[in-house]
Amino acid sequence: MRLMIIFLVVFSMQAKLVRNNGYIIDTVNKLIWQDIEDNKKIKLSQEEAINYCKKLSSGNWHLPTIDEYKTILDLKRAKKEEIGIKKIFKYVKKSKTGYWTSDRTWLRNFGKYGYYLHIKTAHFFYENRTYKKYVRCVKEYK
Repeated sequence: MRLMIIFLVVFSMQAKLVRNNGYIIDTVNKLIWQDIEDNKKIKLSQEEAINYCKKLSSGNWHLPTIDEYKTILDLKRAKKEEIGIKKIFKYVKKSKTGYWTSDRTWLRNFGKYGYYLHIKTAHFFYENRTYKKYVRCVKEYK
């Protein structure tokens, strides 16, 4: 019985993703992900990326947290050295540079470093917040 409950909890967290005009809608986690050409082209510092998402015209966008990114990771693809996120995403830059998250690390560096998603390995690392990385925005959907 305990194994069945654990399976149900893990299975229920799996994203149900649907493509819709430049967006990927996650009906399980109630998120809308940006999936446009800019996601492969624009590189910004973490602060610039935060502001970029906030200023998007349709409102309420933000730079994803690590936990939000975890809902779209595909570790099987990452192990095959393809790309570490779900196949439904069309505009993904295969790069060592990675995609910024909104999370920062405060240990020993007073918030000067932020976390990013290394897209090929589906792992999170941190780097100086002034470095340029790719941007993908997300917002809640009701």
